[in-house]
Order: sequence, then C-alpha cells, then structure tokens
Amino acid sequence: SPRQEIQGGFDLGGHAAGREVRAPALAEAHLALAVVYGGTLNFARASGEYEQALALAPTDAEVLRQSGQFAALTGHFDAGIVSLRRAVTLDPLDRHTYGLLGHVLYAARRYGEAATAFAAGTSLNPDYEPFYGYRGLAFYGVRDLERARNSCETKRNYWGNQLCLALVYEKLGRRADAEAELKKVVALGDGAAYQYAQIYAQWGDRPKALEWLDRAMRLRDPGLILLKTDPLMDPLRQEPRFQAVLRELKFPS
Repeated sequence: SPRQEIQGGFDLGGHAAGREVRAPALAEAHLALAVVYGGTLNFARASGEYEQALALAPTDAEVLRQSGQFAALTGHFDAGIVSLRRAVTLDPLDRHTYGLLGHVLYAARRYGEAATAFAAGTSLNPDYEPFYGYRGLAFYGVRDLERARNSCETKRNYWGNQLCLALVYEKLGRRADAEAELKKVVALGDGAAYQYAQIYAQWGDRPKALEWLDRAMRLRDPGLILLKTDPLMDPLRQEPRFQAVLRELKFPS
C-alpha cells in the first residue's frame, strides 16, 4: 500500500549488528532514524539525522540517495540532485538510485530528465512495477499524455500506475475510465488518503482534494512528506487550508 511503501522507505541495506562500530555503521544508524522520523512526519528530527549520516559517510551511496531525496522533498532541489547524481556514479547498477534521482528531478519539475532516470531504472529491472507509473507521471507533467498512458498501462495492476491512469484518462476525456481507476485506488482504504487528494486536485475538485488532505493529516499519512514540492498538488497551493497544512507540518527551511 502507499502507506507501507512510504513508511518503509527504500532498501537500507544491512545493519550494523555484529560488526565493528565505524563511521559507515554509525551513519547507517542515523539514516535508519531519519527514515523513521520522516515516516512519522517529524521533519526537523529527520533533517538532523540525515545531516549526521552525511557528515559520517559523505561518499556512501545509500546515505547520498536517502539524504538527497529528503533534501529535494524539502525544497532543496540542487542539493538533492547533486547527491543523487553522485550516488549514480558510485552505484550505477542499483535501480533505486535511478528511481530516487527520478523523484528529485520530478519534484524539481525537470520532467524530461526524470523520465530518462526512470527509464534507466526500468532497463535495469523491467519487472519493477513502480517505475512505469513514475515515468508516466513525468510525461504527464509535460502533457505528453499518450506516452504517459503507454507507460502507466504497462504494469496496470500496481496502485501507483492506477493513480497515474486516473489522471491521464481524465485529461484525455475518458472520465469513465478515470473513475474506474480511482475505484481501484479507493480499494486500498484510508491508507491512500494522500493519493486521493492528489487525484482530486488534478481533476479540479478542490473541495474534495482539501477534504482528503485534512483526512491525511488526521491519519498522519506518511505521504504528506511529499506535500511541499509535489507537482500534483500545485492546483491547491493558493488555498488557505493548504497553506495552513504546510505550516502545521513544519518542513525545515
């Protein structure tokens, strides 16, 4: 589900148990704490843990991946992109490296580069479902709707690809198909509250989008970590309630 994926974060690799305590192991511990704090929306604590992990292991690919993503999600796009490109250089065969690079480029509205990064990830693992939806959203960002549709229809049983199709079909005037994809996402329950807000924001239903955003806040939905920079939430940014939610979440500056 969306909640489980965001709370779990991406693969952290092995743990420090049974090994000599050293800087990379300590960095790994701070990284694990940062992911936990981020998943519980304690962004100030997460930021501090990422900073400590990066200070201890500045050339560790996993530290660069995770800290770079967090930097971009809190609005520091240049720093996030630099970290992820370094991680690609250090670990060019890890699909998650390209996935996170794609995420930070997408958050920075650099949609063409994001699509290229997600495509690189799929070339390393064609069976990894999420990248097709993410690449589709990058095409959606530049309103290349046919390429977005083709990408998201590739692995259409995955919830993220269904979300993408709900957006793309609506823009193509296929409202019945868009509603059918929304029903598939709704089957996930309240664990996808943030995703419902994304869909309704893009469909132009601001009251319903804000209603689901409020519910996501009540549920402490970990998807809210995306809110500050999420392109799909752009239609809501001038709404007073949206701005109040951003203040409540206390993203680091």
